[in-house]
Amino acid sequence: MKLAPLLLLFSLFASCGSIRQWRELRTEPMTIGKAYGGFVAIATARGGWRVDESSTDRGNGIWESRWRKREMERNFPIRNRLRMEILLDEGSPEEGWWLRYVIEQEKVKDLRRHAQPREEDWSPNGQDQEGEAILGERLLRRLAPNSVQIPERREANDRWSRNR
Repeated sequence: MKLAPLLLLFSLFASCGSIRQWRELRTEPMTIGKAYGGFVAIATARGGWRVDESSTDRGNGIWESRWRKREMERNFPIRNRLRMEILLDEGSPEEGWWLRYVIEQEKVKDLRRHAQPREEDWSPNGQDQEGEAILGERLLRRLAPNSVQIPERREANDRWSRNR
């Protein structure tokens, strides 16, 4: 008798949360400050993300941006937020640090709230996978440059080439 309401209650709690598929990156051997600073430099300078000071904690390796708003097709408002965590328990300055990040997306599905959406009008809309891939390439070049393989340049067989 009591089992049915409990199952319903637990299923409601599970539906409130959002599932994130974190992208992970292993840095080269460096200090935690250099890894954190490298991420912040790429995210703020190149990506244009602005830090949310209320939820960011450098000592625990957590960085979160403010929501960045834009419009999708058919004028649906959408907003993105970048979250990053450095897994302090799973790394060291000698081995490098595990860093994980995700770009969350939310959108307003009701066009009546298009102009002035309230906080409760936003609903999860997955992740920005393209943005995560671009950010991952930039982070890889900054935090683990020795793991990047640059393709060798082949000699041109073109008769108009300068290097004949």
